[in-house]
Amino acid sequence: MASCFVVHITNYFSLCAVKLYLDGDPNAWLGWFGVIIIAAVYTGLLFPFYYEMEEESLLIRFGCIRSRIPYNSIKEVVPTRNPISSPGLSLDRLRIDTGDTLGTNISPADKSSFLKYLAGQVNHLVLADGQLWPKEES
Repeated sequence: MASCFVVHITNYFSLCAVKLYLDGDPNAWLGWFGVIIIAAVYTGLLFPFYYEMEEESLLIRFGCIRSRIPYNSIKEVVPTRNPISSPGLSLDRLRIDTGDTLGTNISPADKSSFLKYLAGQVNHLVLADGQLWPKEES
């Protein structure tokens, strides 16, 4: 939601700056100043953006925010297209269920390789049909 708000505000400033420029206002550059400031803040909140498999946890880095998910807290990993704001730039996401209400949605570029590697790190889950599920007790 916050990213949509930032995009709308940036678009508003851009349209105002263009209108001022077309109307011949010599101070039209002030509108562009607002666009640049908002774009810089948005970029700082979003980039760098990556996922890293550490020895004991999955590190999710998006902008100045770092989140670690311990492998032993992962209950399942399933595909989703949920549009809830999260550290995923695509709607083709994976939902990492750790037992909290929302879970974490991520969008690795190569989901199948990500899941295979994660399956090797998470011993209590099994990879089946592009998802990580809890192993069945026998």
